[in-house]
Amino acid sequence: MKVRIASAGTGKTYALTSRFTAALAEHPPYRLAAVTFTRSAAAELKARLRERLLAIAAGRFQPSGAEDVPPEAVVRRAGALATEVLGATVTTIHGFFAELLRQNALALGLEPDFLRIDASESQQIFAEEARAYVYLNEEDDALAEVLGRLFAKRSLAAELRPQGEAAEALWAHFRAVLERYARRLGGEALGPADIELHAWRLLERAGREEALAARIRSRLARVFVDEYQDTSPLQGRVFAALEALGVEVEVVGDPKQSIYAFRNADVEVFREAMRRGEPLPPLVTSWRHDRALVRFLNRYVDWVAEERPEAFARAEAPPVEARPDAGPGRVRLQLVQGEARQDALRPYEADQLARWLQERHAEHAWRDMAVLVRSHSSVPLLVRALAAHGLPHVVVGGRGFYDLIEVRDLVHAARVALDPRGRFSLAAFLRGPFAGLDLGRVERVLAAEDPLAELERAAPEVAERVDRLVRWVQTLRPLDFFERMVRTPFLEGASYLERLEPPARANVDQLLFKLASRRYGRLEFLLRDLEDLRGSDEAGVPEGGFDAVRIYTMHGSKGLEWPVVAVFDLNRGQPDGAEPFYVRPGSGEFAAEGDPDYPRFAAEWKERERQEAYRLLYVALSRPRSRLLLSLSVQLKPDGEGLRPKFWRRTLGRTLIEEMNLAAWDALEVERLDAARLPAPKAAAAAPRRAADVDERLRAPVEPLARPPVYSPSALKAERPAPPELDDEGDVAVELEEPGVDPGLVARTVGILVHYAIGQDWGPERLQDLWNQEAVQRLTEPERTRVKTEVAQRLETYWRLLGTELPALDERDEDYAEFPLLLPTRTARLDTVWEGVIDRLYRVGDVWVLEDYKTDRELHPERYHFQLALYRRAVAAAWGIEPEARLVYLRFGEVVPLEAQLLEEAFERGTREAEEV
Repeated sequence: MKVRIASAGTGKTYALTSRFTAALAEHPPYRLAAVTFTRSAAAELKARLRERLLAIAAGRFQPSGAEDVPPEAVVRRAGALATEVLGATVTTIHGFFAELLRQNALALGLEPDFLRIDASESQQIFAEEARAYVYLNEEDDALAEVLGRLFAKRSLAAELRPQGEAAEALWAHFRAVLERYARRLGGEALGPADIELHAWRLLERAGREEALAARIRSRLARVFVDEYQDTSPLQGRVFAALEALGVEVEVVGDPKQSIYAFRNADVEVFREAMRRGEPLPPLVTSWRHDRALVRFLNRYVDWVAEERPEAFARAEAPPVEARPDAGPGRVRLQLVQGEARQDALRPYEADQLARWLQERHAEHAWRDMAVLVRSHSSVPLLVRALAAHGLPHVVVGGRGFYDLIEVRDLVHAARVALDPRGRFSLAAFLRGPFAGLDLGRVERVLAAEDPLAELERAAPEVAERVDRLVRWVQTLRPLDFFERMVRTPFLEGASYLERLEPPARANVDQLLFKLASRRYGRLEFLLRDLEDLRGSDEAGVPEGGFDAVRIYTMHGSKGLEWPVVAVFDLNRGQPDGAEPFYVRPGSGEFAAEGDPDYPRFAAEWKERERQEAYRLLYVALSRPRSRLLLSLSVQLKPDGEGLRPKFWRRTLGRTLIEEMNLAAWDALEVERLDAARLPAPKAAAAAPRRAADVDERLRAPVEPLARPPVYSPSALKAERPAPPELDDEGDVAVELEEPGVDPGLVARTVGILVHYAIGQDWGPERLQDLWNQEAVQRLTEPERTRVKTEVAQRLETYWRLLGTELPALDERDEDYAEFPLLLPTRTARLDTVWEGVIDRLYRVGDVWVLEDYKTDRELHPERYHFQLALYRRAVAAAWGIEPEARLVYLRFGEVVPLEAQLLEEAFERGTREAEEV
């Protein structure tokens, strides 16, 4: 095995491309493979290979050194190879292993066209079988979760081996559930760990059967593996077994960046390759970092290699030199110190960081700056500071992507394909871009005993679209179904994608890419994941195009780079909880709590985490190209000889300051800031108390009920067309459509932005932040102009009402914004749970007030009586209070109080109407 070390920024992808190109002189592309860890990296690598070969064919290629000169045999055929290389195996680890299995499926009794399912899907299936097993055998419910955790650790070894009675008992349960899981898949589908285990068994058998080994060698001559430091022990055994069969294996990676132990990666796999393999010259020129960064990183890796070689040793950390044209660069350590508690110092740290970023904006766009944190718990404080200073920012992996309207359109269309008679998604489908029916026809369809038969009568062309979706979902795999659904021009000659504005199209493309990376086998699992991901921390804003400071975790930043990077809250401690069992990587031995080996295995795992912390810090420090800020706040405590810093256990700040004495290094600037002398942190508008403070009964999970299981008053209102708006003469008001303006989209966007600003307590100074929202960016210029005008007017009215018609914010004793509710309702014909969000619920003295803000063009309070009645009942059921209810019409500046008796009558009337729908 050939092994190359490539430190951060030294061009390992370029080197891998060069080696692959040289191998084309000896082997055709179909006998070569390149393995990466993500589908995007695989696509980039294949694109680079093609670009290089095209440049060689055109005589435009300039080698970077002697090792980069393409062989003559490649130069002669570069044009043809540029086409042939598109058929080369350039894929992820599991894609590569799956290809091995398909080529030799009969040897293992597998179906050659077995379905690859995503890790989350296989975990879901195993979890379902575990819960069924626990229920049938009357075991403790907690056992199912423990078994699921053990299932996730299978990549740590070719075989898990229990050590002790508790582990043996756990193993017996695990094997029983694993048998259920295997029977359910029936050999027709394989998850990632299943693929790894089958690949290992295939190569183990090939080591005994020369005919099978010869078959593998005939298809595969050489394989290049990128990011080898991130492989698991089981994956490492597969590559070692390939080499033992005579396949050439070449790996590149950086042990200093092995940070994914929680995903079963083990740096010892790379180290074993270094011990046994043939070393290639390391890559030692940083094409990323300016000179100050290079000096600082060299100093850091020297210290770790000398003082903590278990994290990474000298042989794993060759010194790096700057590129010839590197700029000067700067590294800064910023310590906010004081005798106050750590939590009291952190706001000062966040405030100073925001000021530092603001100064950098004179030279760099916001998108060229990133802030890295070790833990998501550091993000809220950071976001408040950036918002207070008016810095546009986005938490990448932040919330909101899976709630985008274009994503929800596709979810509802897929649900209609699975269950065309499901009225909830059918209503959204019929009103959305796939059908575009008016409310009258939608009402008739939904009210019919057989909605599909009524749809055939009311809109036969839409019924035909539903039929096509149903046929597709029955014959296509989930990803293929989504691809066909969005790209087929069956909407009056246009596809769904063609009907979207460019930002929305980009979001749909991003969604398809994410779905492709998960490899779902069943559409139900895909849709379940999309629901679970709503409001999650996954997949926020695409990396490109949005001019805002990026906020990443250190783990999430790996593989990325920016000109300017700040690392924030380095003195935050980490949780130190215990696991129910610990597995030893490689050997597969595991001990459960209560076993004699459990304390030793736990201590070994904790030591792995401590070693990985130094590597995680290296990853963070190596992300910037020119400017790096290290930020931490430190409490000073008297120790008899004055004040000295106090550090919590397991913080990166302690590593830097106490262990490494970073403040004494000459490779960086140091600034100590006395919190007592700093200006008070700039405050954003007072944030209302949020859902985390509310009664848990308002968020309690509910059992699925009869039609509809969860509903909202706004959804019920949408099922019945509102009376037309009339002008001053009593005629139907008709709004002429301005070119390039969708009035409905404008109205929806105005409502969204106004409610968002009120919920955040944003004042006039925050309007620019509203215009940076994704909802505004996707509008046409005329639409954007109208939205900005209307939103500013509506908010101006709201701010004018505060302190006059409405209590000022500082007069309220308790204040809740965006308050979620759930209200179960059971009658003879209606068995459902109503859901919604109260715009504002607050208390002044002994009086509670419930407010709902409207941006309507006309005053029609009666349209919202049922909605406010539900809100009032939900609060009464949860807290035992009966708030006053008000509608606040922001177009007219009018506050309309609603009497309790009026709302009670509206509730009874609305419930009867809901029974009839």
